[in-house]
Amino acid sequence: MRYAYKTCVIYPKGLRVSGDDQTDKLAESLEKESNELGKRGWRLTAVTPTLINGGSVSKLLLTFRKKSKDMATGKD
Repeated sequence: MRYAYKTCVIYPKGLRVSGDDQTDKLAESLEKESNELGKRGWRLTAVTPTLINGGSVSKLLLTFRKKSKDMATGKD
């Protein structure tokens, strides 16, 4: 079985002050991105914090996976 992978970075939009808790904004962005890609067959497989600022995570790297058809045979 073959898989295709997709990565994207999410971060809170707007003005940020060092040390602000960004949990709610990141959760909202994570949910939105996961639902949008999930509708197209992508499955979230990993969430990696990529930037920590003032003790708070402010960027996340998301990794998604979906089954990919074999280009030669057209089968999964």
